[in-house]
Amino acid sequence: MKTIVVLLFLICIGFPLTAQLKLASVQSEVNFREGPGVNYKISYSINNSNLLVILPREPQNGFIEIFDIETSSYGFVYESLIKVTDTLNFQRQQVFEQTGENDQGDIEIELINRTMHVLYVWINSISYNLSPLEKKTLITSDGEITYFSSAPGLFPVCGKEILKKGNTYQWNFSM
Repeated sequence: MKTIVVLLFLICIGFPLTAQLKLASVQSEVNFREGPGVNYKISYSINNSNLLVILPREPQNGFIEIFDIETSSYGFVYESLIKVTDTLNFQRQQVFEQTGENDQGDIEIELINRTMHVLYVWINSISYNLSPLEKKTLITSDGEITYFSSAPGLFPVCGKEILKKGNTYQWNFSM
């Protein structure tokens, strides 16, 4: 577990940018829910051995969206039950490879999961799950891309990039 924390820290440190990831833990067992409220289904319980990443999104109904690195899943936990243990700045990286241009003027991003694991991807506050060997194409007009991804057997990756409108990009995930 400490190795994952150190690797996540090494991957994500760098020049401070506006978005940040926060590492967190819980002091006792808490419910990990499918949505932001007590009316949402409880997925499972998490305890103090789970390493959590608080995703940079505003709390909803007192709940925050988190990613559980141990189970490679995301859900919601009541905010007051979470203890922030570290803050990591997104660093400028180049995970998106430019593959061409498009006529629409938007940014087209093809996500390709070349692993045998379900991949969790968070881009600009939207979460995606990619099945093994799945491809997914995203269209956005926002050139500033903030992202986080993880899967069992893969080290979490986080960062921020500026992409040019009218271009197509590809992000390949492999082991």
